[in-house]
Amino acid sequence: MPELETDYLEGLRLFYLQRYGEALALLEQTAEAGGAKAQHFLAMMYENGNGVERDLTRAAYWYGHCAAQGDREAQLTYAMLRALGKGIEPDLADACHWATRALHQGSRNAAQTVQILRAQAKQDADAAIEAFRAAHLAHDDAEAAAQLTRAAECGSADAQFALARALREGKGVAEDAAEALLWLREAAEQGHAEAQALLREWTAADDADAAPAESEAAG
Repeated sequence: MPELETDYLEGLRLFYLQRYGEALALLEQTAEAGGAKAQHFLAMMYENGNGVERDLTRAAYWYGHCAAQGDREAQLTYAMLRALGKGIEPDLADACHWATRALHQGSRNAAQTVQILRAQAKQDADAAIEAFRAAHLAHDDAEAAAQLTRAAECGSADAQFALARALREGKGVAEDAAEALLWLREAAEQGHAEAQALLREWTAADDADAAPAESEAAG
């Protein structure tokens, strides 16, 4: 919304003029109204103690809100705070979730963070797989999908492979071919043989589908 952008920029102006009280009030108001940029800036203010007393609880709060709006850098920072329990209860599985979202949105810094977090989250992945099996037997599709996603985010190659197929076919989850391909590649990169074979199959099929369209465009 234009007014949120205007208020955010005015908050920045006040901040750089070192009118911190006024800046904080305006940025808080803008953030509460849903301004993602204001949320991110507030989070950084509280994390670093710039213009306010350092407060990691408030930093985590605003990073979380901004992350939920799709800001990939906020997602990555929130993931680390979540993993380390800084300003918020530690939760490795949730940290993996947010770091994975940042990775899938193209964050250049997310790959190493995801790798580190997943190495620590094997128990969470195993628990999610057991929960998935229980939900599947109970015919609870929504819970099964949630647990399968959780296991995939925590690094299970089997779960990543299964989730890719579910996303491609729209079984238990909304169909999303692009997201399916991301998960299939992750499983394949871990050495999952079935994922590697299916990735070759999907890539060949997608290339075949793209060829007629390119011919038509050229003509």
